[in-house]
Parts: sequence; C-alpha cells; structure tokens
Amino acid sequence: MEEKGSDQKLASAAGSIDYDAKCEKLIAEGYEFKFGEYINKGFELFKKNAGGFIGYLLIVMIISFVLTFVPVVGALASVVILPALYAGFFIVGKKILHDEPYEFGDFFKGFDYLLHLFLGNFIVGIFVAIGIVLLIIPGIYLGVAYAWVSLFIVFAGKEFWPAMELSRKVISKKWFSFLGFLIVLGLINLAGLIALGIGILVTAPATMLALFAAFHDIVGTTKEE
Repeated sequence: MEEKGSDQKLASAAGSIDYDAKCEKLIAEGYEFKFGEYINKGFELFKKNAGGFIGYLLIVMIISFVLTFVPVVGALASVVILPALYAGFFIVGKKILHDEPYEFGDFFKGFDYLLHLFLGNFIVGIFVAIGIVLLIIPGIYLGVAYAWVSLFIVFAGKEFWPAMELSRKVISKKWFSFLGFLIVLGLINLAGLIALGIGILVTAPATMLALFAAFHDIVGTTKEE
C-alpha cells in the first residue's frame, strides 16, 4: 500500500505538463540558456521569503551537524534524508514563483518523495565517484548532467532512474552552459563563506533557487489548482 501511495504522489507531481514530450522536444531542438536571468531570479525568489529560507537552512545545517556525531548511523541518515531536505527549497520556490499559498511546513514536503530522492542522489553519487576515479572527466560530466535529478522527481513525478536519464539528456544539450552556471553558483557560495560565513545563509538558498529557476524556464512547472 505504501508503494502505491508513493506512486500516486509522483504521478500527481507531474501536473498538466507532458514532461516526456517536452523533454523529447528539448533534446531534439535544443533551447536557450538564460544564464544571468536564472541567477537574478534565484535572488528575487529568495527575497520574497528571506526569513523562511534562512530559518529552514539553519534547521538543515543543524540536522547535518548533529548527524556527523552519530557514527555510521548518522552518515547513513544523512544520505537518506538530506536530498529530501534540500528539495524543500525547490518546492517553496515553486510556490512563490506561481503565487501559490505556502507555509513553513511546505519546506518538508520533500519527504513525500523520500525514496526516489534518496535512490536518485545515492546512485548519482556512486556514478560520479566512479567517473572521477577512472578518468575524472566522466565524473565531471555526470556531476553536471545529473543536476536536475531531484527536480524531475519532485516536479515531473518521475521515479529515480527516468529522472536521472531526463536530467542527463536535457542538460547535455547545453552541458557547457550548465558547467559554467554551476561554477558561478559555486563561486557565489564561496563568496558567501568568505563573508564571515554569514553570507552563505543568503547565497545557499538563492543559488538553489537559481537552479530551480533554470528548470522552470526550460522544462516547466505547473501551478497547483
């Protein structure tokens, strides 16, 4: 019964967009990548609920910190729950973008997709690690190409493997643009850390929202009715 309920949640996440058809078109025809626009949009979304995003990030950071002191079990728990916690930024960002009502508890709705978020991110981590160990370049390629796995799971209602494949195929059309984009997002977070570490409370949510903004513009997300 739990598996059926999970499938229903994934199916309902897809909304009215035919993501398979949309992605086939993107893969066949390509798309425009609006580098600066996505970064600006990320900060705009952050500003609309700055207190909520900062508060939630602090909770995530505290959970991560506590788990580091629990041998083995803490590490396993981190692998399982952190992808669901990070997905909360995307979920609330989508609600803000679509002018949908939201509350602080919506940050935790990533747990509705816990199994596939865990499996997707865990397998991606393994693939990237193997790629880096073998030749480095394959690991870098996969690390970039799988950047949208969680977004396809949450917004397109995909299970972990189809989400991985769609992310890889769509991002590969503009792989170098995404590489540059992710490098810039990383540099923004580095600047946040340099600013006495406090700046990361702004830059971390804003850069995750920028990644969401790119997904929304290129692939699409639906407004909840």
